[in-house]
Amino acid sequence: MTDTVKKLHIVITGATSGIGYQLAKDYLQEGHYVYAVGRDKDALSELQDLGAETIELDLMDREQVLTAFDKIREIDLAILGAGMCEYLEMPNFDSAVFMKVLSVNIGTLSHAIEGVLPKLITAKGRLVGIGSASAYVPFARAEAYGSSKAAIHYLMKTLQISLAPQGVAVSLVVPGFVETPMTRQNDFAMPFLQTPKQASHAIRDGIASGHEVIEFPKKLTLPLKVLGTLPDMVWQQVSATINKK
Repeated sequence: MTDTVKKLHIVITGATSGIGYQLAKDYLQEGHYVYAVGRDKDALSELQDLGAETIELDLMDREQVLTAFDKIREIDLAILGAGMCEYLEMPNFDSAVFMKVLSVNIGTLSHAIEGVLPKLITAKGRLVGIGSASAYVPFARAEAYGSSKAAIHYLMKTLQISLAPQGVAVSLVVPGFVETPMTRQNDFAMPFLQTPKQASHAIRDGIASGHEVIEFPKKLTLPLKVLGTLPDMVWQQVSATINKK
């Protein structure tokens, strides 16, 4: 007798670019039901051709999100990865840029959580949020992006506690640098740069293993975690070196 793998109903936000796009393709190849959420019409069309049910959606519009997700009959797994990054250039602190990054990264996540949670509770499923290794230590120019990711880390770890009584598992994904359209703007060295395929493999493996925190690559995330425990002077010097033009 051979074991059959259960086909999951999977919602992926940020599915039209980078990690989300690769995850959608890989889960479809494995035979799962994928609801691909994004705004890029061409990418949505490609995913639809591969078998995904596509949802063109502005995740900043709460009512749009709740209405769209209410139409999904069943959700076993939700991977919420929509987001953006813009850097601040000191000595000018651009509060408009800061608030835009926080609003997008936190707003899209919170709206999506509200939308998928009732179905996840019914299915005793898993909620996955995408953080960043940048949340482990402060880096110059990443004031907005790092702050938003630190908030996501806190939120997902809190939800691990508060959703446990409802039977919903929660995972926080902590990637290092991944080759995506978002990271192509970076004008500094990105050590241990991962491909979207590598990122997708690490995330899917971590989810399948039931990990609450999915970090990769370890050769980057572990040193950053250690660095974050050292005196402020140390990581300040490291950050200054990394961001020196």
